[in-house]
This record gives sequence, structure tokens and C-alpha cells, in this order.
Amino acid sequence: MNTGRTAPGLGQEAYDPISDRTGVVQAIHPTTELLFDHKMTGSRVAFLRPARGGVEWTADAATLRFPPEAKPRP
Repeated sequence: MNTGRTAPGLGQEAYDPISDRTGVVQAIHPTTELLFDHKMTGSRVAFLRPARGGVEWTADAATLRFPPEAKPRP
């Protein structure tokens, strides 16, 4: 469920429905700032990492959802 935010907050847990994974938002950048082929349909790319460590991934920031139990990380 999306909380109505226009962008997820840094350190916030978010669900990426495309990859079916939940991670912690590390950064969000406009696609115009990126120098790699991101292949996103939206205008912003979110960088996420698993809460318990692991490989980071990118996601379309507009498609992220926020689980009801998710809490901002300190």
C-alpha cells in the first residue's frame, strides 16, 4: 500500500513489486543524472538494499509500495 508520498524517504523500507522484494531505500535520483542504461519507465530511480544485507538493486521509484509494518530506519 502506498502512503501517498510522492517519493519514498531515505532509510524507509519499501516493497518493489517488479522484483517482489522488500528493501531499504538508499538513494533516489532522477534518470537524467544516471550514466548507465537503467531502463526505467519513470523519471526517478530508487537504489535499495535488503534490510539484512545482500546485493543492492535499482527500481522505478514510482512503483514502490510501503508495507504497513514498515518503519523508517534510523
